[in-house]
Amino acid sequence: MHDLIRLYAAERAREEPAGGDEDALPRVVDFYLHTAHAAAALLDPHRDPIPLDAARPGVAPLEPADHGAALDWFTTEHAVLLSTLDVAVGAGLDARAWQLAWALETFFDYRGHWQDWVAAQHLAIDAARRLGDRFLEAGAHRGLGNVSTQLGRLDDGEAHLRRALELYGALGDLVNQAHTHRGLGWVCDQQGRQSEALDHNERALALYRRKGHRAGQAKALNNAGWLRIVLGDHRQALDHCAQAVALNREIGDRHAEAGAWDSLGYAHHHLAEYTEAVGCYQRALELVRGFGDRYGETEILGHLGDTHLADGDPGAARLAWRRAVAISEEIGHPSTGELLGKLGSLSPERPADAPGRPTAG
Repeated sequence: MHDLIRLYAAERAREEPAGGDEDALPRVVDFYLHTAHAAAALLDPHRDPIPLDAARPGVAPLEPADHGAALDWFTTEHAVLLSTLDVAVGAGLDARAWQLAWALETFFDYRGHWQDWVAAQHLAIDAARRLGDRFLEAGAHRGLGNVSTQLGRLDDGEAHLRRALELYGALGDLVNQAHTHRGLGWVCDQQGRQSEALDHNERALALYRRKGHRAGQAKALNNAGWLRIVLGDHRQALDHCAQAVALNREIGDRHAEAGAWDSLGYAHHHLAEYTEAVGCYQRALELVRGFGDRYGETEILGHLGDTHLADGDPGAARLAWRRAVAISEEIGHPSTGELLGKLGSLSPERPADAPGRPTAG
């Protein structure tokens, strides 16, 4: 694939001799970099943007029309983008390599390309260090911390996130400190340290409010609500999650809104309000499916199955968990084992419980 990119660069050089052979490869990198950034902005319009230099003369990046077109482009060009990242590093285009790794994160997250995400962030850290840029290094550590946590590598995730927090602190970057506190809250939650996780999210919320960062406020409220559920403060959790839903709807962040509906459903579940919980999960599923977020769909289906079982409907629980397992196996996520364990805990399937009952969303 690297050779194909170099061949394409050579063809571009022949077509545009004025630019010279030495500019052909950087122009190809710029094409994929700028198209990837345009596509990434459609996948997550509420993600904080990064500075990006103008593309070189003669480069005409694509502009995907909408979210679906952006996701299709990333899917089609997945292998080429990975090779472009390697080529950029090999050509000494370190700033562009870092920027491309950043642009790929949301796609990797939605589609469950965890190992590609890890590899890209390692390249980004190395590129940032060669540039001597602490802001870029912090961002790569944060990305690597997030994907390490996603993969269950919690000690690695915490180490990278703490390094990111240290770097952002030295830079006085309050918003990115808040983002990193949320990441650390996720690690602590996965480690069973929910009180510490709640503290990280409350710190994040305070920083977001100080900077007027509304999308961050909504995410921190949602996380705090989830953690209050785990800690047994269900009514306060319900209030936090409802605030998160409302704020996400107000700012138009539909992906984060899906997460807030999931948390709201989880709060209703713990209050034995199962009908309300199912309604919240169905709304969350509708939203994440529209985004093509495979991992998010798996998580919500798992929770939906839990609620169906608690409400006395093992057939609906089985259907939800089977759908979750199918996606989890497809993307290679560690949650597969837990989901299979839930399926194994059910009584043998009866005809009335067979797949096809339209009850699990």
